[in-house]
Amino acid sequence: MSPRIELGRFLDTEESCELSVDKLMTGRTAIIAKTGYGKSWTLRRIAEQLLDLGYPLGIIDPEGEHVSLAEAYDMLIISPDGDVDLAKEGSPERLAKAAVRGVSFVLDLSKYMTKPEVAAGLVADVIKALMDQKGDGFLVMVDEARELAPERGARSQLGKHASTTETWITALATRGRKRGVGLVFTTQRPQLVSKTVLSQAENKIVLRVEYNADLAAIGKFLGLDKAVIRRIRRLNQGEAYIEGPFVDRAGFIRVGEVKTAHLGSTPQVKPRPPPSLSEVVSYITADLGRLVAAEEAAAEAEKPEAPPAEPREKARVEEKVRKISVGLESAFTMPSERLTSPELRDLLEERNKARKMLELLEESREEMREEVYEFLREEYERTLNEFEAKIAPYRREAKISELVLEAALKDRELKLRFLDGQARGFLYGIRTWRVRRRLEREIRELEERLARVREILSSLE
Repeated sequence: MSPRIELGRFLDTEESCELSVDKLMTGRTAIIAKTGYGKSWTLRRIAEQLLDLGYPLGIIDPEGEHVSLAEAYDMLIISPDGDVDLAKEGSPERLAKAAVRGVSFVLDLSKYMTKPEVAAGLVADVIKALMDQKGDGFLVMVDEARELAPERGARSQLGKHASTTETWITALATRGRKRGVGLVFTTQRPQLVSKTVLSQAENKIVLRVEYNADLAAIGKFLGLDKAVIRRIRRLNQGEAYIEGPFVDRAGFIRVGEVKTAHLGSTPQVKPRPPPSLSEVVSYITADLGRLVAAEEAAAEAEKPEAPPAEPREKARVEEKVRKISVGLESAFTMPSERLTSPELRDLLEERNKARKMLELLEESREEMREEVYEFLREEYERTLNEFEAKIAPYRREAKISELVLEAALKDRELKLRFLDGQARGFLYGIRTWRVRRRLEREIRELEERLARVREILSSLE
């Protein structure tokens, strides 16, 4: 039986909604949602579930939103300030070879967007190299396909170079299955995504969508019926309609929490423990002559066993615990000055203005031609997305602060409970009186700090 991951729970029965890993890793999956309703969240939920099981994947990330996955998982960051800068050193072919052996990566395109021809070339080279490798299943995840595979006439940050990335993402969508390479792509504007790519998606995850043109594209190219589309307009944040070969039954779900053969047939998907990332960085950036010599020598030697998965998982858990224990010591400095800075207040004010402009545009839609409406909405959404990208690091810091403060608060409560559970007596009461007072004082302070952080988080959403 194919391994499965849990995407969330069905709204009607609260039963677990599980996805077939095989159908996901070699299939074509579309994730569609209006801004702010869970598109990137859903992609990350799937990525984390697969990484937890040891399945490799690569995220092509135009906005740099997913590099934080490397804090919890062993993933290469491809960017000028990451592990490898493929624009200056290394080889996409060697990256692809490492990837199909079990190495996951994030290609952070946000660091290359000032040179669109470089960004487009990297995407094309990486996809081509992955399709040339015939491994045991690898998943490419593209966050916001509109930027990399736009419909003819739609605008992209890559400008004229978007035709290069569109060509290779289309090739991946139409021919990747035979090569064991799957595709998951997201978009908030299905109307502006290549219809060839959109129509290839047999697996569909559709969160809230409101614009008539986008709903029409979903109905036409994904084959959803009118009753489903009517309900999609009213979905709450994090709710989605799901159907396709990768799920046992179609239906509406709530997405769960996040913490990432031969030529003619679909290859069997296999998890495999990757080599160490330091070895991979050296491998990808190595001089070609030394690399060939090393591989020839390795071929003559006995092949070493793959490193066991359990120690790696243990190390990962220990690292998480270490980070939290360090964080407890800094709980009384939270929220940081960054989270209460005038710069953040200004960003939130501008972000809220952009949201209001979108609302006003929707209210005034009947007063203008459809072409004018589409042009203005695209401009307003681009502005809003720029502010959201700038706010994202503050949001991540606030969530970490909330976690650390909750942990520190629970730590003090447990210590107080421990004292209450000890043997009673006059001398014991004298000895523990100061400790109790300190713990009670710290609990009050932590509760106040946690309330401030949650207020900040609320403003950032």
